[in-house]
Amino acid sequence: MNCRERQMRRTTIDRYETTVDHDGRSYSLTLKDFEVLQCANCGAIALDDSADDRISAALREAAGLLQPAEIVENRKRLGLTQKQLAYHLRIAESTLSRWETGGQIQQRAMDALLRVFFESPHARSILGASERSEPLQVAVADD
Repeated sequence: MNCRERQMRRTTIDRYETTVDHDGRSYSLTLKDFEVLQCANCGAIALDDSADDRISAALREAAGLLQPAEIVENRKRLGLTQKQLAYHLRIAESTLSRWETGGQIQQRAMDALLRVFFESPHARSILGASERSEPLQVAVADD
């Protein structure tokens, strides 16, 4: 804040422009009717979680990435749990969870893998997935 008064109020600005770097590329984003927090004293703008979520959604759209709800919908359509899908994609379950909640944006290569997995029974077969398959339980022997 320029004035340090922090007299923040929610307001809508007609147009907000920003550039976001993701996965080695820069994306110019323009958001219309964008809700932000603005200082009533100096006019400084602050972005809250809601604004960050809207920017993330715009970035996913600009980059052609699946939105969190689309990942969840496709996983559920295949009858898979987060644990099962993460296993087949060879990623951590917590990573998939962050993609599904919008807390993390997947890389373009992982987005492509998600799309292929969701749309191709052959790809699922190659990755060792059958409908409603469970991750293998691996026993580790103590030395």
